[in-house]
Amino acid sequence: MKKIKFLVSVKDKNTGEIYNIGDVREFKDERADEILNKKRANGTHYAELVTEEVETATKNVKAETATKKTTKKNK
Repeated sequence: MKKIKFLVSVKDKNTGEIYNIGDVREFKDERADEILNKKRANGTHYAELVTEEVETATKNVKAETATKKTTKKNK
């Protein structure tokens, strides 16, 4: 599944649904590629692919203060 942001108002040829400027919709990969490859008469695209950036948390540990925790098992 790919998310697409529409750059112009356009009517979907398959469903008849109207997409307005700025609408973000999710399509199956094959249909999304079809929409992304379409161009208007002046050469501009109808839509663009939305890429989401994922933030990852990082933890910085100083080597001098890092200690390894161990537990002893009683037999």
